[in-house]
Amino acid sequence: MAEMTENQTYNLLLADIAMAAAILTAGSTFSPPADYVPGAIRDTWLAEATDEVLMRRVLALANAGLASLQGVDADQLLLAAQKYGVPIDTALADRIADFFTAKRQALLRYRR
Repeated sequence: MAEMTENQTYNLLLADIAMAAAILTAGSTFSPPADYVPGAIRDTWLAEATDEVLMRRVLALANAGLASLQGVDADQLLLAAQKYGVPIDTALADRIADFFTAKRQALLRYRR
């Protein structure tokens, strides 16, 4: 399998944070996998979920959370990752925040 790009990795990490927050907000539970890889929280929970209504609710919340996380600074991102058990350190949080800031800035420059 090919190596994931930064874009793929960062989006999967943020998706896991958003998914963990959504799962807990919706009243369900999850356990972070021992051998964590980006996307594992989302994939594991979806594979085990049996309640369709809960699944739709969690996915809606997670999608909104993912969009929100793409706009936060590195400190907020690090706090969220720690709260939900996604292994992100300070340097990675900085790179992720910088990556999404650069994407927003590129879009703003393009639209002018």
